[in-house]
Amino acid sequence: MRKNHHGKKDRLVKRVFALCLALAVICTCLVPVFATEYKEVVDSGEEEIAGFGGDFPAVDDGELREVYDESEAAYPDEREVVDYSGGNEATRPVEGGEDNLDGGPNVKETEWGTVIEYDTSTSTSTDPSSSTVTQWSGEDDVVEKPDDKVVVSGDEIKKLQDMVVYRFWLKELNANDLQDITAQAQINNMTESEYLARNGEVLWNLYFIQAVPRAETIADYSSYIENPSSNRDPKGELRQFDYWYTLDEFGNRVRLNLTDPTSNILDDKTTTVNVYAAWKDGTVGSDEEEDVDHEDLVDKNPVPVDLETKAAASYKDEDGSTQKVDLPVEVKNLPSAAHSLSVIHMGDDDMQTFYESHSNDFEGMAPILGLKISPKNAKGEKVQPAKGEKATVTVSGLEKLPEMEGATADTLKVLHETSDGNVEILDVLTYTNGTLTFETSSFSPFVVVRTDGYAVDTLDINSITKVSIKDDIANSGHYILQITADGKDYEGEKAGKLLKDNGFTVTWQRAGTVVDRIEKTNGVYSREENGGWVDVVYTDGANKTYTVIVNKDGQSQRANSTVNYNDELQNYSFEDVKSSGTSALSDNSNNTNPSMAWKTTASDHKIEVGNTTAQSDNTEYQYENNKWVKKTLTQTEYSYGCSSAVSGDQFAELNANGVGALYQDVLTMPGQDMNWQFYHKARTRISSGAQNNNVITTGSDKMAMVIAPVELVENVTTHEQLQTLLNKCAVKNGPNIVQGDGTMGVSGKSYTVYVCESTSNIQNKSGYRSTWYGGSSYVNYSTSSWQKIEGKYTVPNGQYLTRFFFAAIDTASNGFGHSVGNLLDDVWFSQSVAPPTSGTGHVTVTKKFYGLTEDEARTVVRNTGFITYGQGTASAALTAVDFSGENLVRGTDDNGASYISVSYVIKVPNVAANTDYTYHFVENTSKAQVDGYHLKPTLVDDEIGTSGSVTMNKEHSNPSITFSNFYEKNTADVTLTKHVTGLMGDTHKEFAFSITGLDDSNEMLENGDLSNFTLTHNGNVTLKNVPMGTVFAVVETLNADSGYATKATGHDTFVTDARRTFYYKLVLKDGKQVLVACDANGNNEMEQEGLAITVTNHCTLQPDLGVLLDTLPYIVILAVVAGGVALLMLRKRRKEDD
Repeated sequence: MRKNHHGKKDRLVKRVFALCLALAVICTCLVPVFATEYKEVVDSGEEEIAGFGGDFPAVDDGELREVYDESEAAYPDEREVVDYSGGNEATRPVEGGEDNLDGGPNVKETEWGTVIEYDTSTSTSTDPSSSTVTQWSGEDDVVEKPDDKVVVSGDEIKKLQDMVVYRFWLKELNANDLQDITAQAQINNMTESEYLARNGEVLWNLYFIQAVPRAETIADYSSYIENPSSNRDPKGELRQFDYWYTLDEFGNRVRLNLTDPTSNILDDKTTTVNVYAAWKDGTVGSDEEEDVDHEDLVDKNPVPVDLETKAAASYKDEDGSTQKVDLPVEVKNLPSAAHSLSVIHMGDDDMQTFYESHSNDFEGMAPILGLKISPKNAKGEKVQPAKGEKATVTVSGLEKLPEMEGATADTLKVLHETSDGNVEILDVLTYTNGTLTFETSSFSPFVVVRTDGYAVDTLDINSITKVSIKDDIANSGHYILQITADGKDYEGEKAGKLLKDNGFTVTWQRAGTVVDRIEKTNGVYSREENGGWVDVVYTDGANKTYTVIVNKDGQSQRANSTVNYNDELQNYSFEDVKSSGTSALSDNSNNTNPSMAWKTTASDHKIEVGNTTAQSDNTEYQYENNKWVKKTLTQTEYSYGCSSAVSGDQFAELNANGVGALYQDVLTMPGQDMNWQFYHKARTRISSGAQNNNVITTGSDKMAMVIAPVELVENVTTHEQLQTLLNKCAVKNGPNIVQGDGTMGVSGKSYTVYVCESTSNIQNKSGYRSTWYGGSSYVNYSTSSWQKIEGKYTVPNGQYLTRFFFAAIDTASNGFGHSVGNLLDDVWFSQSVAPPTSGTGHVTVTKKFYGLTEDEARTVVRNTGFITYGQGTASAALTAVDFSGENLVRGTDDNGASYISVSYVIKVPNVAANTDYTYHFVENTSKAQVDGYHLKPTLVDDEIGTSGSVTMNKEHSNPSITFSNFYEKNTADVTLTKHVTGLMGDTHKEFAFSITGLDDSNEMLENGDLSNFTLTHNGNVTLKNVPMGTVFAVVETLNADSGYATKATGHDTFVTDARRTFYYKLVLKDGKQVLVACDANGNNEMEQEGLAITVTNHCTLQPDLGVLLDTLPYIVILAVVAGGVALLMLRKRRKEDD
């Protein structure tokens, strides 16, 4: 009887089915998790992938993407090194000159993203079509994508282009070579790198090329850069390689330090760096083999060298005996090429030569000791400090020299002769117990001098063979005595002392009157103590003749010189030389027409002067009082459209026969405020002739007054030269700093050039007039007005001779070659406040603002009554000084501090003779406050206080008073904190930050660098002394796909950019310092609580906990198949049992 197994088998089937279903559910949950983790690993590059070896490179992690071969299964864990030594391929040279030819890079899309790979094929063909050429994204030019290439897109292109290409050459190329390479690349329609890949090694001795991300340094790649072997020598000799170098802007060698991580010679604009190989002298293994010449080598990162030696000096003791002494000399902070130190004591002859060559630089200082100090390299060649560096020199044992008795650091200076033959005066840093220390940027020779006038040894002279006068007015304001004694020339203080020590007397006369030595003003004397010079400027020497007399024992020699300068402008209204109407008069070139006084830049040296009294027989119609009037014209009306002069009867035209300028040279006193004025008018007629054909109806004439030191513009005698000077002046109504270039002024010296432009407009009054027969006729007619331009000019320090230019810039007669236009009259200039009319006076009150912008200073000026004044007693009723209508002027004081000033002149009528008028001034500092600033104590004429007074009388009718305010920006400390949120947020990760908009100094950031610091979760730093009103930015640098979204205090919108920037500033509200969030321009302010900023990074990544619908169908199918197989096996077994 068969047993019934069906029930038992059914239970087994159910169990198998349940097991399959459970397996399906487990697979459904686990497989997507593995798939997701795999995807994240590929995207992040942070985990190892099975089957791909070591560290897998991140697709978008900010690093340079690796280049790999398609046949390889793994990415090499190293940066890309590309070598262009081969003919067509990117190769790296190997020992013996053989090339390892790798294929050029291809770009393709893979399952992991966009990648770059090298073609495994090789080619040596020079045919551009037969090989794959590597294209560099770091080049300046970008070549279009070939049709058979896949271009990397998006952020990857930006990363590849943000590269710098280092090109390593076996020999130095000049500018022409580099230009030829660029030209050949363009001719062949290639980038430079493509061209060099094909031809660089053969034609240009190219060794290899290294591409470096801008954020990194070449030191990061030093392990990949091999030094060339001896058979790479471009001369074909077996010389040894020494080092790699680049060239700085002066053509000097700069060693490329491949092992120093700070060695980065790039700026923000550099895209290509040329690096050259230096070779040792002599062939390999020969006796002549030597180190390379380092004379022009400047270490980029020098290791400071300290050297010392002794100098043998001598002096005379009290008995007149010569004594010898060794002076230890130490020099610190020399470049690493320094090997030895040479110090030579300068003897009497050397000191005499030095003194004679630079006598003007001594200015009463007495020489004590001369040393020629020369650091040298191993070859015995002189070594100088690196650019921008200074060496410290210490000389000891000086207490043994009698001349040093009583000397201090304040009474000592060091005169240093520079490479251009000039002398710079160096400060003595310290002088203690006979040890002197100073700093220098170059070497040899140095002369220690005393400023308190230690007397040098007397030179005995037997005869004076020549006495003369040197004109040094432009440089010092002096006439300088020059003598020839015993065949040697002396001048200035040296000559005066020499003569006195030898029993001579020196007498100066001005116009026959003896000039005594008296103090003219604050340390300025009329003549040198021993007669070495006389001050022409401060002894009213304009147009005077000076005589110097050298006398001894009744025998005398003399010399004369006449000052050909004025102390104010002459012929200011052009009346001194009469014009017949519109005459072209000769100027005063070479002082041939002193009555004219003016000189011109015109090539014909003619000045066109109009006389308004000269009549003509010509008539024209003029529109006056709303009607047309026929008028007989003067010659100036008929030619210039000008009927009257401002002062007198005559005026001048700047555009005589072309664009031109008039000028005069004037003696000036440094530091003196000078007032000036001129009148300017546009010319309204082209020339004499028919009215409708010659009247200029529209446009304007434009001119400029230029005030400059004669030393700068002495050779500026043409309009083209003057235009070159004007092109250097960016400020068109105020002072400009211009550097001398050797053609104009001393090379490298700074000069102040004051410019004031004026424009005179033409008013068109053309129209129709009625004719006698009842019709109408159109008449061209226009007018222009004389306009007064005036101002104040402060003579810069050291400027004793000043030139006034009045230059034409543009005219309304554009179509006529600028040959007519710009009328000038009543030009006035004085070295004191404008002279008042009889019985009047002027009191000038000036306000100076230090530390404010022009707009901020203007807000104070608008506060009516912040300075008040009264006449009589201090308690007199006070009247507000009204600065509101005055111009703000920028200036620099004697200490080099910049300020903005405004002046107001109080006119005082009816000043009685022999009567003093006292004016009291008071500043209300509460009205001088500016938001965001702290007001320091006020100075009144350089004395601390808020009030002052001046006294005026008829003889002294122009007193002045100056109030100076000094402002400092208020500051506060701001705390910056980092927070990290999100389930997968990394609280140990260091996030990179920088602060922009603030002063990048260690004082601004507590324990860190503003430009680069990191914060972790709950980490914080303090921004110290953040100034009020300054917009600054908190910048966090994070990859856009980092998985973090960022917001900050006051900026509530999450951002995911690579640079996440949040702007803030500090403001004052109700007297309280407040932090506000804002935009980059400081607008859209949002007030925040407290002075703290929190930057929050929220991690957006989530753990994968569910089933992915796209994989579920496959798992279900798998489960069904498994179940079906199990059922089939069960049925088969049941049949076997049956």
